[in-house]
Amino acid sequence: MYPLLILLLLLNLSVLTWNVVLSPDAAYARPPLTDAGVPELELRHDVEDVVYNSNAVGTQSSCYTLGPYNSEKAAQLVADKVHSFGLATQVRAMRSMETLNFLVYIPPLPDHASAEQTAKDIASFDVRDVLIINEGPYQNAISLGFFNNLNKAKRHAEYIRYLGYDARYTEQQTAREVFWLDYDEPFGSNAPVQAWSAAIDATSEVQRIPRVCK
Repeated sequence: MYPLLILLLLLNLSVLTWNVVLSPDAAYARPPLTDAGVPELELRHDVEDVVYNSNAVGTQSSCYTLGPYNSEKAAQLVADKVHSFGLATQVRAMRSMETLNFLVYIPPLPDHASAEQTAKDIASFDVRDVLIINEGPYQNAISLGFFNNLNKAKRHAEYIRYLGYDARYTEQQTAREVFWLDYDEPFGSNAPVQAWSAAIDATSEVQRIPRVCK
């Protein structure tokens, strides 16, 4: 009985020695995670800084034009507000045609006598503001009034035509200089530019118009 136990003990010791020391698996090495020449991936801890810097250089922004302003001073004051908010600004001047009013008139007649007779005939219908134009490109034409509203001018011209006269209307314009403010706004900044405009210059009808960023 004892020889059998000794034999089993020797067999167990032999198996243990083979597995720990002599087995080919004992020299097994863990394979590398990357191929030779390929850098390992690194965990970045500065993601917020990278996002902030990309926004700071204007990679994600919208561009707008604000105006028109009636005076350069008003445009510059708003530009100072926008610039102090941290946004890039530029004020530029532009000449624009402004509508003064609408003139209703009878086209020039052959001579002054004909114009006088036509003016008397129209006035007999209780039409007001009948005036003969004595010089310029409208000489011997008959002015029938100036209107600030286009629809009123159209209705008055239609009434005169109903009376049997060739009434027309034309827009009176004058050139004036207006000012526009260009600015770039990163997403999420939401500068209250129109509120600043209303506080600085309530006389200008300011619009915010999207434009292509340069």
